[in-house]
Amino acid sequence: MELVQLESATCTGARELRAIDSIGFYTLNVRILALAEKQQLPLLTICNTCTLNVLDAHAAFVSDNALARDVNARLSVEGLSYSGRTRISHFLWMLYEDIGEDELRRRVVQPLAGLTVAAFYGCHITRPPSRYGFVDSRNNIALEKLAVILGCEPIDYSGRTECCGFHTAAHDERISLKLSGQHIASAKANGAKTMVTPCPLCHTILDGFQREIEKDSGVDLNMPILHLPQLVGLALGMTPEELGVDQHIIPFPPLPSIKTLPA
Repeated sequence: MELVQLESATCTGARELRAIDSIGFYTLNVRILALAEKQQLPLLTICNTCTLNVLDAHAAFVSDNALARDVNARLSVEGLSYSGRTRISHFLWMLYEDIGEDELRRRVVQPLAGLTVAAFYGCHITRPPSRYGFVDSRNNIALEKLAVILGCEPIDYSGRTECCGFHTAAHDERISLKLSGQHIASAKANGAKTMVTPCPLCHTILDGFQREIEKDSGVDLNMPILHLPQLVGLALGMTPEELGVDQHIIPFPPLPSIKTLPA
């Protein structure tokens, strides 16, 4: 696959922008879709919240003609227009839908044997279920199936499809710390050596705030957190350094099956 980076693509506005400026939110997100459509390319995201934002904006655009006219009028100052044809995909879906399980399995050169993994989905790649076609988002096992393909052992625990609390952190950080702390503690108690998430916002809380979580709970967690592309990259032969794993707050444990860059 060839990746084409969109020039001048912006943040999707998280969820906060929508609460105070709905037309600004839709314009911001449809603009990204229009940039992809202009190049006749599907849009690939690596973030749960970005995925839901562009899905919501696309759905509103194609179902509301007045909104569509307003948004396109705003985009016209840049010479952009959207017709509703951009296909939206997340990195996790791309692995299954575009690469496929068999091809991915063939490309694994260093199986992650001995690594027990707790999958943490987060909210915005599973909810609302109607946006994704789920009957019950708690039954999602895409990350667990992927872990097996990569040579890991997935474990079950409570909280795997719950919220990390990222969007509450700006209002009350304590809620986010306690919420994520429960998820990490449950994963650790059930034997996980690391957690993997398809969302960088979840990663920010689970890894970047973990020392604060430990202080708040009084429990030593020391749980490494991987972003999904990092887990895949390790199994495909990339080193932790190439994937930026060495930049995490919580160190990733060395595994005999994973090569590292020479010192």
